Amino acid sequence: VVSKSYQAATQNLLDMCKVKMKLDIVGIPDQDYMGTADTLRYIKDKIKRDVLVISCDLVTEISIHHIANIFRTYDATVTMLLCNASDMPADVPVPGPKSKKRTECDFIGFDEKGSRVLFMTSEADLADKDDDKIKLRKSMLKRHPNINIRSNLTDCHLYLMKKWVIDYLADNENISSIKGELIPHLVKKQFTKRKKADLPHTTESVASQEVQTDILSYISEPSLSEEIKAMSSWIDHRGDMEECFHGSKIRCYAHIVNGGLCVRTNTVGTYCETNRQIPRFLKTIKKDQVNVHPSAELKGKPQIGSDCLVGERCELADKVSVKRSIIGSECQISEKVKISSSLILNNVHIAEGCSIQGCIISDDAHIEEKCELKDCIVGSGQH
Repeated sequence: VVSKSYQAATQNLLDMCKVKMKLDIVGIPDQDYMGTADTLRYIKDKIKRDVLVISCDLVTEISIHHIANIFRTYDATVTMLLCNASDMPADVPVPGPKSKKRTECDFIGFDEKGSRVLFMTSEADLADKDDDKIKLRKSMLKRHPNINIRSNLTDCHLYLMKKWVIDYLADNENISSIKGELIPHLVKKQFTKRKKADLPHTTESVASQEVQTDILSYISEPSLSEEIKAMSSWIDHRGDMEECFHGSKIRCYAHIVNGGLCVRTNTVGTYCETNRQIPRFLKTIKKDQVNVHPSAELKGKPQIGSDCLVGERCELADKVSVKRSIIGSECQISEKVKISSSLILNNVHIAEGCSIQGCIISDDAHIEEKCELKDCIVGSGQH
C-alpha cells in the first residue's frame, strides 16, 4: 500500500529488483491524511483471511515464522514484533537541521512467560493525562498477579492479526492508528467480558432498536476449535484451576528480538546509521558479497573501504577516497573526492576536489568543484 503518486515508482523498483512474488500495489489518495488503521480500512475488501502488516521503514533479518509460531500456538488475536530500543550514541552527527532529540518510550507489561502482552501505554499518553502513574486494572491483576513491565522495547510496526480485527476496524472509524490506538485498545479489551444484551423496550419493535455491538461480538470461533479446547488438558498458566487463557477471547502476544538487525528507519538519524551498518550485515548473510558492483568502473586506484557499497554502473576516478559510505547506481565521482559517513543516492555527479562528510546527497544532484559539505542534506536535482 503506497500513496498514488509513488505507485508507479514502487512498481519500477520491484521490477528492477526482480521480485518474484505476485503483488497487488494499492494506491491511497495523496490529498487525504490516512493513518495506518485507516489504510487497513481502505483495503478491507481485499483482505480475506488473517493479515500480516509490515511497515515500509522496518529493516530486519528476522524470520517471520517466529511470529507465526506464537500466533498459531496461542491462537492469538494479534502478535507483534518488538526489539530492544536503539542504543545509538547521542553524539552521532545527524545530517540536516539540528533539533533537540526527543526520547519517547512505551511501557509494556508481560506475563510470567514474557510473551503475552498484558499492558501497553506510551509516555506521551501519560503526559496527555497529566498523570505520571501507571494504573493497572484489577481484573488483570487477579488473573496475572506477576507482571513484568519493560520500558526498553521498541514497537517495530510488524503485526500478525486475525481477520475479524479488520471487520471491527471497518465499523469503528474513530480508530486511525494501529500502534497508537488499535493495539492498546486490543490489549485493554483482553480482560473484558461480553455484555449482556439489553431487552428491547416493551413499547418498541425489535427492528427499531439500535444495535450495540461490542468487540467480542466480532469473534467467531469454529465449533470444532471449542470442542478441542474443552477436551484438551493443555493450559497456558499455573497457580489456579481456571480454564485456559482464563477464558479470554482476545489475546495479544509479542516476539522480542534479541540481537541481529532489527531497526526502524523512521528518522534521519536511524536511516543514516542503518545504511552504514548494511554492508556488515550483508557479509553475514552472503559470504561472497562484494562491496563494489561488477559493472562499476574504477579508474586508477580509488580507495574504497570494506564497510562501503558502490552501486552498478558507477564511475570512480583516481585518488577518490570512500569510507563508511553508500554510493547508489550510475554515480560519477571525479578525482580527489573524499566521501566519509555519507549516503550518495542514484545518478549523483560530484566534481573534482570535493569533500563530503556525514551527508545525504539525493538523486540527480550535482556537486560542483571543491565543495566542502558536512552534515548536510542535498535535495533531489539540486546543484
